[in-house]
Amino acid sequence: MKTSVLPSLTLLFVAALLSGCGGSDTKIVEREPVPIEDDHDHDDEVTTQGRLLISAKDQAKVSVVDINEKSVLHEVAVSEAPNALYASPNHRYGFVVQRTADRVDVIDGGLWQEDHGDHLDDYDQPPKQMLFSINKTRPTHFTGTDEQSVIFFDGNGETAAPASVGVFTETDIANNTAGTVLEYSTHMHGAAQGRGDYLISTVRDAAATSTLPDRVAVYRAHNGYFVDETIFSENCPGLHGSAQNEKQIAFGCTDGVLVITQTDTTFTAKKITNPPSFTGTTRIGTVLGDNAVDEFIGIAAGQFYAINTSTNTITPVNWVDASISPAPTASSYGFADDGEFFVILDNQGKLTILHSDDWSLKARVQAITSNITALPTGSKFELALTPGHFAYVSDPITNQIKQIHLDEAKVNTTIQLDFVPNKLTWLGIAEPTAGEHSH
Repeated sequence: MKTSVLPSLTLLFVAALLSGCGGSDTKIVEREPVPIEDDHDHDDEVTTQGRLLISAKDQAKVSVVDINEKSVLHEVAVSEAPNALYASPNHRYGFVVQRTADRVDVIDGGLWQEDHGDHLDDYDQPPKQMLFSINKTRPTHFTGTDEQSVIFFDGNGETAAPASVGVFTETDIANNTAGTVLEYSTHMHGAAQGRGDYLISTVRDAAATSTLPDRVAVYRAHNGYFVDETIFSENCPGLHGSAQNEKQIAFGCTDGVLVITQTDTTFTAKKITNPPSFTGTTRIGTVLGDNAVDEFIGIAAGQFYAINTSTNTITPVNWVDASISPAPTASSYGFADDGEFFVILDNQGKLTILHSDDWSLKARVQAITSNITALPTGSKFELALTPGHFAYVSDPITNQIKQIHLDEAKVNTTIQLDFVPNKLTWLGIAEPTAGEHSH
């Protein structure tokens, strides 16, 4: 059964206020419930390809763009030019991260799906800004699972504001509730991964000179807060970067990769040491994972490596076209199409699509055909991946967004903007009940 709900709503604009460096609690503002008209009109199906949440370069503004109509549906003023944009687990909401403003705002993209047991209903409403917002010090790293969004707040050493972690579900956002919080006693540039009631997060000695942590602990949710259960004895000096798949969590260290394995409610740790080819300061500083993929991807000195936790090996992934000189460097990357592909967007505007089962090359697509020497100062090509077959690449030279079909390895369409795009993320319904893949 398909339902398209298109009530006339008043768009909500919420003024985003700068907060002090002390870092306050999650801001909860009472709001009126949004009525949903359940008319069950079988003839009015939701067939949208989704929407893009896009920030404008050097502007405290984000826009929601309809992909089908290639038009801006909604604009929201925020506190500062966003550092990053992320989608919630089901891609209904977009998180607008404003690091130095100590704030995260949330935009409802207006497209979502509800499970009614015997059927799924799709909903299509105008986008709006949610009254849910977070005011904590220095929101930095964002990770997510199928059900949770996790934000690590670094705190601020200069003001003695401690670090914290917030774990939020889409229900928290819709109902304007606080989620579950981990409060530290000191600042750190840390990382955290949510695992249902558990949080795998970093530990830093307050007396340490480095802002990077060197230990990892397991925390468990209790009455809206996380309490520590286990601190692993394995050290992870200079910890930076984390990811997870179905059974494991990985953290990048200066001397290798720390791997945490979950078996039911038991967590164990082991260390994969750096390969001999890593010399000097070379280390894994970024880690990526996907539930459908057994191996992790690590990035060291701009190069990609497959991290195999069964063989305890770190091996290079060959993604660069050797015929290109100078060699490209990666700008954006991630898993796509339910983990089937790993996609790399480089600084020359080319998209490299790898099979994630063996990291072999599927195809390369020249997404950007503009004169790349005209790239505005401070801009780069950005990538938004969907749960399915499409990727979106920004072109700040021509103020365009390119849609790439990953299976067909070709540019499908172009969206023209009237502003210079910066960050972007996709919002929408991964599998609409109308049967059309809207991603």
